[in-house]
Amino acid sequence: MAKRSTAMNDKLSTLLDDPEVRELIFAMASVTPPSGAPVASRLHAVLLYLAETTTKEQYGSWLSEDAVNKAITVEQVRTTIGDSAIDDLAQLMSASPGIVVWQLAAVLPDLVDAVSPGGQVVDPDRLAREIAEASADDDRSAGSFGSRVH
Repeated sequence: MAKRSTAMNDKLSTLLDDPEVRELIFAMASVTPPSGAPVASRLHAVLLYLAETTTKEQYGSWLSEDAVNKAITVEQVRTTIGDSAIDDLAQLMSASPGIVVWQLAAVLPDLVDAVSPGGQVVDPDRLAREIAEASADDDRSAGSFGSRVH
């Protein structure tokens, strides 16, 4: 069976190639509301909420295929994720909340960009499939030792 290749899958695979970024994204999705919801649904909710907590120009640049992604501030990250979830995320990541906020500020614009082909964030089911496929592709490309070898 031939591997399906999409621009979204390529962007997401590139982003998830970094084990720290992968861990950060999965951990963020596990600590954000709504609790009890599937991880992809939580991640989807955060990505959509960014449209309300960032400027139209910032969010629009992440959705656009032609624009350079505009940066997000640490204050916008705090507003989006919330201090309690950031503290939980920092504990999961064994890092300080300040470091986690800076990491999220670096990753979130690229994550929105990677999961918004055609200028729309994909639905939670497709998001889950694409993340699973991108993660599996990364694991396969890492060889027999997997992606955990540094």
